[in-house]
Amino acid sequence: MAVTGINYRFIIIGATTDHTIEGEIPFEGDDLVITSLTRGSYETKVKKCRLTPDMIDSFKDLISKYNLTEWAGRTPSAPEPFDPERTNIAALLTLRYDDGTDSLITFREAGKETGKEAFDAFRTLFFKSTGDDSVISEECLYPSLKECRGIREEHGPVTAVETCFFEMGMMYNSNKTVYQTVEKVKGKDNTVLVTVRKKAGDLPEVSDSREIESDILSRVQEISDKENLPAWEYVCKDPSIPVDRSMMPLDYSSSSSLSIYYDDSLITGAPRIKRTIGETARSMGGAAVDKEISEMICKCVEEADIHVEAPTVNPFNGIGSIPAGSAPGTPLNGFMGMGMLNLNLQNTPASTPAPEPGAPVQTGPWDCASCGQKGITGKFCHNCGAPRS
Repeated sequence: MAVTGINYRFIIIGATTDHTIEGEIPFEGDDLVITSLTRGSYETKVKKCRLTPDMIDSFKDLISKYNLTEWAGRTPSAPEPFDPERTNIAALLTLRYDDGTDSLITFREAGKETGKEAFDAFRTLFFKSTGDDSVISEECLYPSLKECRGIREEHGPVTAVETCFFEMGMMYNSNKTVYQTVEKVKGKDNTVLVTVRKKAGDLPEVSDSREIESDILSRVQEISDKENLPAWEYVCKDPSIPVDRSMMPLDYSSSSSLSIYYDDSLITGAPRIKRTIGETARSMGGAAVDKEISEMICKCVEEADIHVEAPTVNPFNGIGSIPAGSAPGTPLNGFMGMGMLNLNLQNTPASTPAPEPGAPVQTGPWDCASCGQKGITGKFCHNCGAPRS
């Protein structure tokens, strides 16, 4: 079988995610250009680069020099240990054959020293071939969900799933985030750790976790394989298409997402790669899959009997003091107008009668007899406006 081209993927890996530059390099045909793609959750950048006969010969020489066709089918050695504190890199090379078959090379099939030498040689040649001098055209694409279903990436097993809900308003500490996470417990089959975390504004995060027996991750794995979920993160909407914002509220917004974590330890060395299904993928045909997995997660939370109450939003921190760093006159609760009203009321000179001679003078925080608001430090209740009695 003759090699008719290659697909090269250079992967930059962080603590939970990766960034891939992919190049399709044909050795035969009428359209001899290198197509380089950089995929992201907002757009896919496509760069067409000039492919000369000398470049093709250089790639063929490397394949021959390292005898890569013999590497196919070998069990690769383990990747280098993943370091979450630095940028990790990996590369995958797919050989295209004239009978329509492919072979995947990880650069670890021939031992560490030879593999690293070949890795460096292909990386140098690829980026030299796609340099600025070779660029013919550049454009941005916004792939649909249907198109993304055809993007195939190698990933390890599903190890965790997570929903995130975020809402934002104009009140102080009204921003709220809720995470529901289900992750595999190492060394225990069909045992998962269910965690719920809630955060409101600058208030401390509250959370709870419990282990339960569940096959949720194997079921999500089946869905992931069937639907090609790792590529759903690349679904984009063309920003040139107008969006009707007439019905969107001005002082409130919310968003939600579903994330799936894969263990790529045996592929790139990364133990936890995150892929997210956002509102764009849902709106373009992925709502049913998103709902199915999200309901599985909620069922796990229910089975774990986790109930986490977020801290009560109190503009006076529960002790009647304005939070540190708040400027005088800054609205702290309610809408801006009400916030200003509440603070102005506290700074207004008292109009209540002076206490009778000999009557004890109340000091410190007080409770409102009208509405029951507690911990008030001003002369008027910041909830209902009643004067201090």
